[in-house]
Amino acid sequence: MRIRQMGFSSRLKAHRNILTLETLKFIVEFLDDGNAKQAALRSGIPETYAARQGQWLKKLPMVMAALETELDERDLRSLRKSLDEINKQMDSCKKILGIELL
Repeated sequence: MRIRQMGFSSRLKAHRNILTLETLKFIVEFLDDGNAKQAALRSGIPETYAARQGQWLKKLPMVMAALETELDERDLRSLRKSLDEINKQMDSCKKILGIELL
């Protein structure tokens, strides 16, 4: 019996219905200017994959639903503030676990 390693595209498909931190960052960044590649880059996706992954993320049902939601300036500020808090918590966890450089 041969065990097949899960490839990159399989991992992407597996995360289609899960809101990841990367997807949340992409949504917030995409709301700024509507450019999928730039939003992907700003959300931490490597430049090699940014254009492709940005286009893929933009088509996810979860992302499409989020982008169709009408948000005013106050909602956007609140969303950014919440994302900043999440990033601070992630940094704190990395520090505790000793994986600050990753």
